[in-house]
Amino acid sequence: MPIGPDIVAGVARRLADHVGFELPTWVIEARAAARMARLGLAPADYLALIEKGRGASELGLLVEAVRVGETRLFRHVPQIAALVDTVAPALRGRSRVRVWSAGCAAGEEVATLAVVLAPALPGTTLAVLGTDVSAEAIATARAGTYPEDALAHVPEDRAEWRAGFVAAEPGRVRLRPDLADGVSFERANLLDAAPGDGFDIVWCRNVLIYFGAAAKRRAVERLVGAVAVGGVVFVGYSETLRGVTELEAQRAGEAVYYVKRGTRRDAARLTPVAGVAAVKPGASPAPAPVCDPRSEGTEHLALAGHPDPDELAEALGAMLSMHALRALAIDLDGADLLGDELAPVLRRACAALRAAGVRVELRATRAGARRWVSRHGLEGAA
Repeated sequence: MPIGPDIVAGVARRLADHVGFELPTWVIEARAAARMARLGLAPADYLALIEKGRGASELGLLVEAVRVGETRLFRHVPQIAALVDTVAPALRGRSRVRVWSAGCAAGEEVATLAVVLAPALPGTTLAVLGTDVSAEAIATARAGTYPEDALAHVPEDRAEWRAGFVAAEPGRVRLRPDLADGVSFERANLLDAAPGDGFDIVWCRNVLIYFGAAAKRRAVERLVGAVAVGGVVFVGYSETLRGVTELEAQRAGEAVYYVKRGTRRDAARLTPVAGVAAVKPGASPAPAPVCDPRSEGTEHLALAGHPDPDELAEALGAMLSMHALRALAIDLDGADLLGDELAPVLRRACAALRAAGVRVELRATRAGARRWVSRHGLEGAA
């Protein structure tokens, strides 16, 4: 059934208020239309339902329908290597290390963190908590089994990581029992409250990109408040926390992470979070965007940190699937390091988008980004 723009806008507002999501219009329209058809409700009646308390269960089902939740074991190895080889050595000797995976989806990142940190922290009791707004995701995470071929992502020189899993039912694996004992899951909305404080490691990858500006500030406040002074925060390659005064960016190899400033004596005196500089697809990166943000169907994707080529390919593939997409601006200036392996990903994506009738522009105003574009002959890629 057709849904008017006023109804789509109303559903979008309800999702933003409830979980902070700011998603492309076509995603909201398609998922809401499916829910309306399932319930046999007219658009106006559906909006009225989710705006009232009696519609709380339906609002939860709509969140399940629109959430992305894509993840896998051992995703983005450079960050995992930084965690194991740089962060973990500073934590050795502690009796207990606490880790929070915020937006853990179906639990793959929680399992990954338990598997890689256990051998890196011998003699330490490891407690890894995963939270997600999705009840369905948490139920899957608690079941705790994964396809056996998911272990294909384990680097060949990290046999100790593979040893963290044992056989479950045919074709599936699960965490070794001693590791599973240190893992727990809770359903939680990142905008409401953190599940405590004093975490040594906070892992929140590819979550902030789906939040609007106000929701993003609230979420970052929760993350910063939850991590101990001297603790670390990891976010996704297309997210950055450089605008947060309590955190100091650190680099380890190809990865960037953030350390909470101060000493433990200073913990009570830290100032409130001033803001966050992360940019989400669909938002206009500062300064002026490449494409006019008022143009219907325009999306923006800003790179940050050291972009992973596989994740960039996934993000661009998702952009290609947007039926209403007319123009895409890809901002390269926020990336700390542009690897050569990104060039073929961008070249192929630009060609595919152009073939689909989408105008693509690469935004590179920094000298280093301009040189990278020129070196790889990408000036005319879009």
